[in-house]
Amino acid sequence: MARLHPLRNVLVILGIALGVAVAACFLPENSYQRWQLLKGTFQGNAVWMYERIHFDPRPIDVVFIGPSRTDRGVDPERLQRDLAGLGKAVRVVNFALPQGGRNVNDVIFEELLEAKSPKLVVIGVIEKPSRFGHPAFKYLAPRSMVAWPGYVGNLNYLQDLIYLPYRQMQLFAADLAPGIAGLTKTFDAATYKPDQVQPKVIEIFDGTMRSATQPATAAELEQGVYKLESGTRPPILPARFADIEFGDERYYIRRIVAAARRKGVKVAFLFIPYYSGPDRVLEEPFYRQFGPVWSAGYLAPRADLFSDYAHLTVDGAGVLTDWLAPQVAKMLSEPEPAR
Repeated sequence: MARLHPLRNVLVILGIALGVAVAACFLPENSYQRWQLLKGTFQGNAVWMYERIHFDPRPIDVVFIGPSRTDRGVDPERLQRDLAGLGKAVRVVNFALPQGGRNVNDVIFEELLEAKSPKLVVIGVIEKPSRFGHPAFKYLAPRSMVAWPGYVGNLNYLQDLIYLPYRQMQLFAADLAPGIAGLTKTFDAATYKPDQVQPKVIEIFDGTMRSATQPATAAELEQGVYKLESGTRPPILPARFADIEFGDERYYIRRIVAAARRKGVKVAFLFIPYYSGPDRVLEEPFYRQFGPVWSAGYLAPRADLFSDYAHLTVDGAGVLTDWLAPQVAKMLSEPEPAR
């Protein structure tokens, strides 16, 4: 019997492995369990978002999406009360997640549109967008979004795609045997917390906990700002190539806006600075094509309102939220955009 050439052996094995991986990507899944993949992680609030969208009958009229500055900077319950005082009885949620990457905001917003009819989406932006997608995207995104690279220069594409077969096998097993790996198919209303309360203690990126009520010391702020600014890279490519260099930001902002327009949802942008940072937003001309840009740059010098170099204290979130309320109320009073 003829022996296979070693290279041919390798190619056969690789071919079989690829076939199995592709087949795994088509295994059935439960979308609620998919969002539970982040349970117990730094991004665990995504589970609550899914439950608020699909299992809570209350409407969602105003939704915030964006990075951690938006997550920590906007108090949705306070904004809801402020808007009621301005004659706008609406429901507000903050669906921002820690860390940068616009692709996951698109996933969250499009999931929202499947079950709710918001009036306004406010997209949190920073002085310069990330060049990379969000680390939670490969867990939350539908398989079709993971499989499609979206834009030229998607630096996260391969690592997200490689994870997909494993994710689908895990979800398939959990669908067959609910409860495996802590993934359930049943919503538990008894443990669901319907309202968002600004946390008094927050977890930071290294897993440690710190107070969200106390301002950081001057030394902590200076150290954080130095680390942020020393790691920030200005645009490398000419402005005409921004769709490539900042593909994640531009491609998914366009998707979010397109989805909003299909549903008649108004779009606005909210800029929250870091301590002592610039009040200029690099991509502001791009954003203004789609809606107003509300700049809270006036907060940048207020050391007393920052719990760390980039995030507001609970009091700082109150200041920002109260300032934001009249602008949200005004936009809610404007005519709906054409579909």
